[in-house]
Amino acid sequence: MILSSSFTSLLHVPTLVIAWIFTLVFAGGPLLWKFLNYRPVTRCALVQAVLNVVATGSWLTLGMAVIAAQEHGLISTPTSVLAMALLLAVAAGSSTLIARWCPDEQS
Repeated sequence: MILSSSFTSLLHVPTLVIAWIFTLVFAGGPLLWKFLNYRPVTRCALVQAVLNVVATGSWLTLGMAVIAAQEHGLISTPTSVLAMALLLAVAAGSSTLIARWCPDEQS
């Protein structure tokens, strides 16, 4: 059986734009605030901020696609739960790796 739905049809663009704006404000905001207050920004802080923005935005984007796929009947509910858990584990693991890479930074 061939499914006619593509990955891009699972994404609702206005919701996706709002999710990425939310991500930029809340994940990148603390670093921007530090920069605007003329406090030094280290390389590790910049790497952690970029990782937070990319991980959170990707998690929200792929999470919305997984939920939409489950709602359209393309995947089952257990598969949807497993995919969301895997996305969360990857985001948490990557943040832990960056924290180990830059041990001198306090998050």
